[in-house]
Amino acid sequence: MRVTVGVVGPLVAGLVLAGCGPSPVDMVEHPVTTTPSRMAGEELQRSAEPEESCAPVPVPAEFAGNGVRRVESVDPADATVEVPRSPERILALGAGAVDVACGLGLQDLVVGTSGLPRDADVYLPSPLVGLPDLAITGDSGAEEAAAAARELDPDLIVLADSPDPDPSVVRALAEVAPTVVYDARALNWTESTEAIADAYGRPRAGGDLLLDVIDRARFTADATTPSDTWVSLVSVSDGVAVQWPDTLGSLMLEAVGAGRPPAQRTRDGQRIEPAPESPPVGDELDGDVIFAVVGGGDGSEQSAREAFATERWTDLAAVGARRMFVVDRAVWEGSGPVAARAVLDDIRSSINGIAPDG
Repeated sequence: MRVTVGVVGPLVAGLVLAGCGPSPVDMVEHPVTTTPSRMAGEELQRSAEPEESCAPVPVPAEFAGNGVRRVESVDPADATVEVPRSPERILALGAGAVDVACGLGLQDLVVGTSGLPRDADVYLPSPLVGLPDLAITGDSGAEEAAAAARELDPDLIVLADSPDPDPSVVRALAEVAPTVVYDARALNWTESTEAIADAYGRPRAGGDLLLDVIDRARFTADATTPSDTWVSLVSVSDGVAVQWPDTLGSLMLEAVGAGRPPAQRTRDGQRIEPAPESPPVGDELDGDVIFAVVGGGDGSEQSAREAFATERWTDLAAVGARRMFVVDRAVWEGSGPVAARAVLDDIRSSINGIAPDG
């Protein structure tokens, strides 16, 4: 089964299920994980259970035998790669590769990582986050990358593509173990989930992970009627700005059909400019509820508190009504079904709520 999913709204309504009926079957079992940050005033509350975010047991490999099979790769030099039918030592180089391994219960097969966000431990278990980090980027030297990978003795490497990839790094890694490159752009996270799960020998289970996200999006929409709410999504670092539309959190708001303030409306991960005749409606940061994305750097929590003390912020209607919730950047700018589940749980639990007193 292959699940072909559009980027946002189609997650709920425009889904094309090739070769399957209207109801998902053989769903991958996993616990619910909540996004871990809430802030009111100067109180930062952590409520997630990252140690329970991964599937508790590995999803069985879907191909019998100990040989190899070919899977697709976005590496320009090798469009397909021979990989083990049932890999046993995975080098997951990219947040999406780690996320999908977690969702499939393969965390004990991962021997090293790269590209995890700074605060990944807020939603991924500590043994997974604590694995050796190869820190492979577009600037990594080929020999250095290969030497680090060889130390971990993987039988499969799954590598996030970069905007300016160095082909020599991929070639060097491929000398260590079969190396599959996947599209790491947030807009294509569903297709990437399928590609990564296929490389792991579990393509059907990868489709089931996406079907589960779709079910959760439908449940969230039905339970909270987000289309009736103007949801403001902002990013807080050195100041406050409207969050980029091509991030996972923004895409999940589209998936549940959430209303957005006129200056923040998006479609398929792209900003929609207000109509010329539309009059201004207050501050572009305001809405019925605000999700503020915080984290990712040294002093980020202090920077957020300073931003939240500014006159512009305190004058926002949603702030005065205690309808502002802080969420972790690692999750809302994440990639993969585990992060998507966490974002949806955040939306469901907070969109109609009141923030606690700080």
